[in-house]
Parts: sequence; C-alpha cells; structure tokens
Amino acid sequence: MISWNVETITRFSTAVVGCAATPLLAGLAYARWTNGIRKDLPRWRNGLGLASMIIISTLWLLQSSRWILNRDLTSYGTDSVWMELERFVPAYYVLAALPLAFALKRAPRILMIAAWAMVQIYYGAFIYT
Repeated sequence: MISWNVETITRFSTAVVGCAATPLLAGLAYARWTNGIRKDLPRWRNGLGLASMIIISTLWLLQSSRWILNRDLTSYGTDSVWMELERFVPAYYVLAALPLAFALKRAPRILMIAAWAMVQIYYGAFIYT
C-alpha cells in the first residue's frame, strides 16, 4: 500500500513535468513549423496542424489556471456551466488534437505528439479515483 506522502510527491512531480514540458514542446513545434515546413505544406495541413497547437496550448492554459487558482471550477454548484467546461471540453478536445497533429511533418509532428502526451500526463496528475 502506497502511503499518502509518496502519492502526493508523485502527483506533484508529474504535474510539474507536464506543466513545464507542454508549452516547451508546443513552442518548439511552432518554431520548427514556422521556420521549416510551413511553406512546403498545403493550406489545409497547415490549418490542421495549427489547430492542434492551439488546442494543446488552450488545454494547458486551462489546467494551469486551475492549478494556480487552486480550485475546482465545479465548486460553484452541480448545475453550473463551469462544470461542463471543466469536465467535458478537455475530454473531447484532447481527443481531436492528436489526429490533427498528424497533419504536420517531421519534427513538428513528433513534438506535437509529445506535447499531447504531456497534456495527458498533466491532466492525469489531478485525477483521483
């Protein structure tokens, strides 16, 4: 049986790694996309790749703001619109971001897939069963 302290340290470490790595990976992917392959890709692939970057960045920002404010948005009541925002929007959009990342090529594709994985890890650090 894992003690509470070990679990807390593991969750906190996972959250810090996910919080730090996600914008770094997404920023590197954006820089490589802008400087390298943006000119070579068709317009629709550029749009899908940019959508993936925006979704990943937005989900990271939402989770980071929740962590900084140290509160659940659902504390305002069970019928609150915030409850739907907090629970369902990330669940649906994180699923869309992965296939959209495959529209990119070479290094930006790998970096966005890694950023997607870091967002998953970041959100997973706050899930309690």
